[in-house]
Amino acid sequence: MRKVDVVIIGAGSAGCVTARRCAELGLRTLLVERKDKESIGQKVCGDEISKSHFDATGIEYPKGEEISSVIAGADVFPPNMVNELKVRGWSDFDGWTVDRWAFGQRLLREALRAGAVLKTEVHVGGPTFKGATVNGIHYKDLHTGEKSTVQAKIVIDASGFASVIRKKIDSPYVETEIDKKDIALCYREILNLKMPFAEPEVARVFLGGEYAPNGYAWIFPKGPKSANVGVGITGGGGRGSPKSLYAKFKEEYPLLFRSKAIQSGGGAVPVRRPIWSLVADGVAFVGDAAWMVNPIHGGGIGAGMRAGIILGEVAKEAIARRNTSTKGLWHFNTRFLCNFGRRLASLEIFKRLLSDVSDDDMNFGFAKRVLEAGDLMAANRGDGFSMGIGSKLVRAKRGIGKPGLLRNLQKAASLMKKIDKAYRNYPSSPDGLEKWKKLVQAIIDSAVFTSQ
Repeated sequence: MRKVDVVIIGAGSAGCVTARRCAELGLRTLLVERKDKESIGQKVCGDEISKSHFDATGIEYPKGEEISSVIAGADVFPPNMVNELKVRGWSDFDGWTVDRWAFGQRLLREALRAGAVLKTEVHVGGPTFKGATVNGIHYKDLHTGEKSTVQAKIVIDASGFASVIRKKIDSPYVETEIDKKDIALCYREILNLKMPFAEPEVARVFLGGEYAPNGYAWIFPKGPKSANVGVGITGGGGRGSPKSLYAKFKEEYPLLFRSKAIQSGGGAVPVRRPIWSLVADGVAFVGDAAWMVNPIHGGGIGAGMRAGIILGEVAKEAIARRNTSTKGLWHFNTRFLCNFGRRLASLEIFKRLLSDVSDDDMNFGFAKRVLEAGDLMAANRGDGFSMGIGSKLVRAKRGIGKPGLLRNLQKAASLMKKIDKAYRNYPSSPDGLEKWKKLVQAIIDSAVFTSQ
């Protein structure tokens, strides 16, 4: 396929869902991937995904071998690991940990059945251009070394955080750099446990502390005696590598004692709002390549799936109208960023609160329930959390002795509302982007929380 409607780089979950939707709508769709076909789906990942993403996209729920464990709750621990918040009975949290390979292979099969064509074991070198407009890609066969090009009306970068396309485009609409504090370096293992889970349907998340300074650790069940366990830290700062911190966590946390690793690996994950614009002339970005990741825990499967469905529909519209310019593709921005994207942006404020507040203040907040389970779920939904008069009085009474913590919560609640409003008013055309960016950046820059 030397000329196609759409070429998609990367056969991860976002890439496969986008390819499926494009093909379903009659677009000639080429999906290119560096791995061999049988390795597609294998990725270092937390493996957890909620039902809400399937309900929003119409993609069938995982089933059979795709399901490692059903998830119906979470325990969220402060740094001292006591007085945890037990999150139960929230439908938005219900879901699964999946077998990443089996699930990824299913998404691939669905894309191919819809009519997408797969080309594997190629290295994409970058985009090709007609003037300033992206009009294809050039790539090399990893076996023969043969170099080729593909022309496309739209190029879609779903190549992950490394993003082989985004960094090679000089456009005022394309964001190429990310601050180190907005990158989580992660290490995780799939473990066989000596003892079974007491609650195999409950995930565990650990904030800060000596195991995950300025970050988080997790234990996601993958069966009665199996778990996905890892550590992610942000911003560097000489606190140790994720692998060394993970080793300490594994050695000292009782549930993990004498567990056996059957798979391991590490990687980098963006933990901030998505890129300012998901499109430019002839090109669009989806999944980790567009930084569509939950800033609190780094999960990105669901966001990529949601965006992939939208992008396929926008691509069809743009090609039908013969307008694949930035303006012609802009609907992808307004459909995703005004809706699910604003949830991710709001969570960046919450992430900054959790990162800035001291371990001592966080321990106090959990112990006195200045921070409640409902706050975590409201934040996760992008709703912020209630700081009305009644709530302020209750929290103030609980928070006697730590007035700074209450002020930080009030500030975070206010900023989350502001950024939510800003994203609801995402510009309807490229002309309004610069003014909007300044507004959002001012909100982000003010999200600094002290323990004073």
